[in-house]
Amino acid sequence: MDTMVLVVAAIAVCVVIEMIGFRAYKRHKAKKESQFTKEHLAEVYDDLQAARAFCLAARRQYKELAAYAREEGRLRDAAVLETMEEGEKSHLAEIESFRERLHAESIDPAIMQVAGSSLDDALRSFAKKIDEWATETCSDFSARARLRGYGDIARMYKRMQEVESLYAGICLDIAEGVDDGLNDLSRCPTCGTIVTGRRPAFCTICTQPGFEFVAVPPSADEGDASGKQEDLSAKTVGCASASE
Repeated sequence: MDTMVLVVAAIAVCVVIEMIGFRAYKRHKAKKESQFTKEHLAEVYDDLQAARAFCLAARRQYKELAAYAREEGRLRDAAVLETMEEGEKSHLAEIESFRERLHAESIDPAIMQVAGSSLDDALRSFAKKIDEWATETCSDFSARARLRGYGDIARMYKRMQEVESLYAGICLDIAEGVDDGLNDLSRCPTCGTIVTGRRPAFCTICTQPGFEFVAVPPSADEGDASGKQEDLSAKTVGCASASE
């Protein structure tokens, strides 16, 4: 009988402690939400705006570079650049999840001058800008958000920093003609990271399940181009045979 009473008392104590803890958590969450305003975030809010402006500019630049690659017949490179453009969309969506709560005003893309007389030169210049933003500016944004107590925003910047550094490396690989690292690619739909070869069980940056990764196949135009080339070769052979 005494054992039963002790068990019931222990269960009651656990329930009370859990209720007190849950109420404390709700108060803490409500307080934190009430502090999530433009005025309270201050420079963290400005960083969110600047990050969105950069990602908009980077997305536009990837689109222009992909079009440039297609004009030169480098269809595989164009497909990879378009994949990184999609990755910037993932970054913008994550940034927007915070900006919506702040009712933030719209922002124009940042001014990004990419120099280069050729596609490869432009890619090198762009890769340098991307890497500088990731290692310096984005790192500063993350540190500032963490210092102000916004760990979720700081973690977002940390993920963006890793992905943007990866993108800078891919741009350099394309410019230097490194093909080995640009085959069998797939992209994480959440954070935008790109992996080579077999898909991981989970994304190493955002833990998204690997089966949800989006493959980066050769573009349809590439297949059409190769088909047209084969047709042209066949016609050439046919004409040669007829002339003989």
